[in-house]
This record gives sequence, structure tokens and C-alpha cells, in this order.
Amino acid sequence: MSDDQPTHFRVEQVTWESPLQRQLKAIRFSVFVDEQNVPAELEIDEFDPAALHVLARDPDGRPAGTGRYYAEPAAPGRAHIGRMAVLPEFRRAGCGAAILQTLLQRAAEAGFSEAFLQAQVHATGFYTKFGFQPTGETYLECDIPHQDMLLDLRKDERKSE
Repeated sequence: MSDDQPTHFRVEQVTWESPLQRQLKAIRFSVFVDEQNVPAELEIDEFDPAALHVLARDPDGRPAGTGRYYAEPAAPGRAHIGRMAVLPEFRRAGCGAAILQTLLQRAAEAGFSEAFLQAQVHATGFYTKFGFQPTGETYLECDIPHQDMLLDLRKDERKSE
């Protein structure tokens, strides 16, 4: 999906304390634990309570995907984007783009100067379309190849329409 195509997914901010947390967890566990064999005990972490979470819904209101960002403790001014998960039936339909655009917009509005993420290598092309650049070497995390990627939010000129 290019940046100028409209999306039919509605993305809302969700707090970790909200009853909607169950939907966030269900999507993440379905994608990461069930589909990608990430150990269940690693899926929820100490950053979840303070992170800004979003939930994407399709036009019928069904939960479709989620993502989050939190302020990186070791890098002031850097938003760490992660836990981007889209259910299989909603992939390649603009759901991931809607989630990422929302996270980047919220991070920029909150005053972050950079966005950082640890992309699964197969998804680096997706993130590159949004201006992320790879940094460092690839590595394994939970037996999945990853690539660190960085975006300067001060230079980012994402379209808002």
C-alpha cells in the first residue's frame, strides 16, 4: 500500500489497563507465539504498562492488528516501535501501514526525534517504504532474523491525507 492510498482500518489508542488489553494480547499471541513460535513468556514485557498501544479494526469492527511504542530508556528522544502484529486475513490490505502511520504520528506529536524498531528481516522492505533505514548487522531474536532500523522523525515528511 502506498502512503497516498486511503485505508479502511480504524486505529485507536488503547491503554494497557483497558479491557481491550485482551484483544491486544490475543493478536500478539496469535501472531508471535502461535504462528512464529516465540516463547509465550517473552511476549509480554516490562515495557507494556507504560507503552502507547494501538489497535486496528476492520470496517466491521473486528480486531485486525496492533502495535506499540515506548520511550527508550537508554536513548532519550527515541521512540521504540514494536510488537507490530497483523492477523493473517488482514495482511497486505493496509492494516500494518495504518498502525505504523498512527504510531509515527503519535511519536512525533509527543516530541520524539527518532523512531527505532527491530524489524523481522522479511519485513524490512515494508519499513523502508516509511523512511526507516537499516543500522548494524542482522541478528537472531527468538530464532527469527532481525534488523535494527531507524527513522529521523524531524526529517520525516509523511503525508497526512
